[in-house]
Amino acid sequence: MYMPLGEALLKSGERMQVGVVRGPDPDWKPALTAFLGHKGPVWRQHIAGALDGPLDSLETRFYVGQVDGKPIAQIMIVGSRGVGILGHVFTLPEQRQKGAARGLMHILMEDCRRQGFHILTLGTGFQSPAYWIYHGFGFRGVHSESGNMLWQAEPEAAARLFQRAPVSVRAVRWDDWGFFNYLAMLPVEVGEGAPRSALLGLQGQGSLEGPFIAFQIRREQEPLLQAQTLVSETGASVGWGLLGPSEGEGGAWRLDVHTHPHFTDYRSELMASLALPKAPVISNVSLEIGS
Repeated sequence: MYMPLGEALLKSGERMQVGVVRGPDPDWKPALTAFLGHKGPVWRQHIAGALDGPLDSLETRFYVGQVDGKPIAQIMIVGSRGVGILGHVFTLPEQRQKGAARGLMHILMEDCRRQGFHILTLGTGFQSPAYWIYHGFGFRGVHSESGNMLWQAEPEAAARLFQRAPVSVRAVRWDDWGFFNYLAMLPVEVGEGAPRSALLGLQGQGSLEGPFIAFQIRREQEPLLQAQTLVSETGASVGWGLLGPSEGEGGAWRLDVHTHPHFTDYRSELMASLALPKAPVISNVSLEIGS
C-alpha cells in the first residue's frame, strides 16, 4: 500500500509528492520494477520478491517522489529490528539537479525515526556529491577514507544494541540482512581470521549490501549450504556461521565464522550448530569445537 508522507519543493518550483510503498505490494510492482529496471539481476530479484510477498520479517520500504503523479526519484530502505540499509537511490536523468534526492531524504529520515530505525548503513563513492548529501543527514564513513557509511539515531544506538547479552542460535533469515551489513563494516580486529567470509566474498572490512542477496539466492538453489546466526536478547544478530562447498578448491568446503567483538566467545556455539561434511574444510577460525 502506498502511504503519502509529505511533499518537497524542488529547485524548479515544482512540488514533489513523497510517499512510501511497503512490500509486499503487487499493485506497485510493475511501476517500481520498471523504474529500477537498470539494477542488476540480483537486485531485481530482491525487488520483485519483496513486492510479491514477505521475505521472512524483512521490511522493504520504497520511498517514492512523484511529480504530477509520475515517479521521478526513489530511495529504498531494507531492514528489521531497528537496523537497516539505505540503497537504490535513483533520480530520472532528466529530473536531476533539482534537489529531488535531498528532498526525498528529508522526509525519509524523519519516517525512519518514526518507524524505529536506530542504525542505517549505506555504500557510496568516497567524497562524491552523494557522500556529502548523506553526510548532511548524519551519516559518517566507517573509516577515514570509506564510502561505506553509518547513521545512528542516537550516539549510543550501536553500543546499546550490541551490548553484551545472552544469545541463541538460529538459521539465517532475510531480516538479518541489515545486521550482517553492519557486522561486515566493523574494523578488522587483531587476530581476526581472514578472509572475513569467503562464502560472502568479503575479504575484510566491507559491505554485504549486494552479496547477501546473492547468498540467499544461492541457499535456495543449494540445499547443502548452511547458514546460522547468533541472536542477542537485544534483538540484534551479532554473528554468522556459514558452511558450504567452495568452488575451485578441490572439493573442500568453506567454514566462515564472524561475530561482533563482544561475542567472540560464542563462536563455538555457531560452529556446533553446523553439520561438518566428510570432506576437507577450510576455515577462517579454529575447527576445535568448544575451544
